[in-house]
Amino acid sequence: MMELTGVEGAVTVITGFEKGSGKTTFLNHAHSIARHSGPVAVFTIGVDGAQKARGAQASPEIRVCPGDIVMTTESFARSSTARFEILEALPGRSSLGPLFLGRALRGGSVTVVGSEHLSVLADMIHRVRLEHWAQSVLVDGSVNRLTQIQALGEVNFAFTARIDRANFSRVGSRIRNLAALAALPLEDGAPSPRLEGIVNSAALAALPAGTDRFSIEDFTKVFLEPGELSRALERFELSVRRRFQLLCIAVTLRDVERDEFLDAVGPGAAASVLFNPYEVAC
Repeated sequence: MMELTGVEGAVTVITGFEKGSGKTTFLNHAHSIARHSGPVAVFTIGVDGAQKARGAQASPEIRVCPGDIVMTTESFARSSTARFEILEALPGRSSLGPLFLGRALRGGSVTVVGSEHLSVLADMIHRVRLEHWAQSVLVDGSVNRLTQIQALGEVNFAFTARIDRANFSRVGSRIRNLAALAALPLEDGAPSPRLEGIVNSAALAALPAGTDRFSIEDFTKVFLEPGELSRALERFELSVRRRFQLLCIAVTLRDVERDEFLDAVGPGAAASVLFNPYEVAC
């Protein structure tokens, strides 16, 4: 089984295929590893973060240590078991009140709240790294939105998935898709057509006759179903002009054996699978 590496000293976005996939639980695991290199900044993205915060009593909280950086609101900071000093009050308001960037003076659990604008989050990540307030950054990303990854600059990413008998086939095929997209090679500099914008079945059909290779900006622009992607990879030599490193696909299994799951997703995806350290026993 692979071990989680690559979170120390980096910006890592953690997202999942659907709600309840274990994103926040995995983020806490990643946090414990990132802390090896120093303080960690923890953010969440936009509307999804606000919705989770509204139901905070039912949602897992983020554990922070002294020196860690978070974005939250005054009310959630007061109700936290941690204690914070305010580093910067952020312009505007979230749906849950004014946001601020704070440093933990005492460790504990806190509900992290995100701005509704990715540009604000990108600016705060840049500020944290510029000021050396934290060595690593973890972002609890919105569910099932690959486009958020490219909006935050040079980042790594991890995906979480909870697999059971009911979703085994559907989620397994999506994991194969994700692994294939993340493995697309960088454009090698040889003359090649460039496909701009979204890559879907209509865009592929509009390619000039005889096209057998092309590059795209990055894999987040691909909107193809598993079967469509398989056929496209058989037909075209596809490359990207910008890559994002897939750290792992963190999987929690219920009533599914590990060997059965690995056989289903195939060797390409299996190499990226990290079985969740908090996995529920079958």
